Amino acid sequence: MKRKRLFSFLAVALAAVLFSVNAFAAGSYQDRDLPIGSSGKVRMVGEIEPSLMSVTIPSYVPFHISRSVEGENKVISPRITIISHSGVPVNVDVAYTTVDLSGLMGTTWSDGQNVGENQIAIGFQFETQSNQLPTTLDQTKWLQANSPQYLNLTNLNPYGSSTLYVVGTLGNAVPEDSSFTVTPTFVVHKA
Repeated sequence: MKRKRLFSFLAVALAAVLFSVNAFAAGSYQDRDLPIGSSGKVRMVGEIEPSLMSVTIPSYVPFHISRSVEGENKVISPRITIISHSGVPVNVDVAYTTVDLSGLMGTTWSDGQNVGENQIAIGFQFETQSNQLPTTLDQTKWLQANSPQYLNLTNLNPYGSSTLYVVGTLGNAVPEDSSFTVTPTFVVHKA
């Protein structure tokens, strides 16, 4: 009985050694000569390297909102340029927006341009004319407050860029001379 177990163990060990030798040979490079006039197969193995995705987005954007600004858009913001340093097309999405309205007593958030007396709404709009703030709220991508959001902000070609502005509106009863904070969480992924 002990002999049968010993032979079984040796057979399993031999199979394991032969398998590991074959696996090593398959992974190593081997040269061989092909005589003139003959043919042979060459095994080629390619590896796909992960793409580097890198996008530059400003980490701080001050903006001002006032009822005295002409047009539908009541926000004055700097140009926001998003630059892709990626060799592949990428999407830039907003996944979540944290909003703190504690400095605006009684003010609530609106997820679109139709605001009530005590509401405020903020979003992003792409630059349509060079170095000119949008005056309307057409084509605005509105931010939703304190809830998951899957808003595709922009699609960038490899090494491309996109320019946008903060836009928004406010109701007549929103207190003036106060501040609030809007913090969108951006997610960059391969297009």
